[in-house]
Amino acid sequence: MPNLDHPVVERTDMNPLAIVTGASRGIGAAYARVLADRGYDLLLVSRDETRLTHLARELEANHGIQAHVFIADLSQSDAAHQLFVESRQYRQTPDVLINNAGFGLYGEFISHPLPRIQEMLHIHVRTVAESIRLFLPGMVERRSGAIINVASIAGLFPIPHFAEYSATKAFLVSFSEALAEETRDTGVVIQACCPGQTETDFHASAGFRPPGFLPVQTADQVAHTSLAALPNKSPVVTIGWQGKLTALAIQWLPRRFLIKSVGRITKLARNL
Repeated sequence: MPNLDHPVVERTDMNPLAIVTGASRGIGAAYARVLADRGYDLLLVSRDETRLTHLARELEANHGIQAHVFIADLSQSDAAHQLFVESRQYRQTPDVLINNAGFGLYGEFISHPLPRIQEMLHIHVRTVAESIRLFLPGMVERRSGAIINVASIAGLFPIPHFAEYSATKAFLVSFSEALAEETRDTGVVIQACCPGQTETDFHASAGFRPPGFLPVQTADQVAHTSLAALPNKSPVVTIGWQGKLTALAIQWLPRRFLIKSVGRITKLARNL
């Protein structure tokens, strides 16, 4: 596994390469900034060309690394293959792959347009699984690498009014845990990062405003905690006391009671 503990001071043509999807904002951009500070060249992936290009130029200027931009819609059927082909222009195999792209949908499942549901399933599930299938063999052969699937504490139990979102994140948690065991002796680390409520535009994009009493963490906290946990090879990483509280709730509260309670909280959220 590449060394993520200490920044690389001088840039060389052999800098490690990290791929970050959904990199134009929020948690993805935070991962990109932390990795650039540690001397990683980057392949930044997003649909937002303006934001992505601006971030790439910022990171190159501030950190002396190379930041490549790949404008892609990861909901398309060949998105994983396109990303794989693009990445091989820069390295045979990346050192870090961060599957962060995604979005939320708030409200009753039957109220959501079917194309939007299909888009979520494709980005959160199919493109992630296909990307890992393409990139993981090279990491295993090289006996080093790290894959981070950005899930959510919403993936640790069902959440009414976020039914399909929490289900897709549950897939990422389960998939990551299984792959972590399969690759345990290969030198490759697989992690599901499970943030709680984070200061990003996620809620605006999802179409709701969460209750004000819920705690909030920063995207920078998420990225730092996730990357710092890689040497420990923990397959599931939660962030701060939100994560600890969620883990305790899952362990000690009856599942039906937990689902009902969370459903009441999400119902308090206001549509934007």
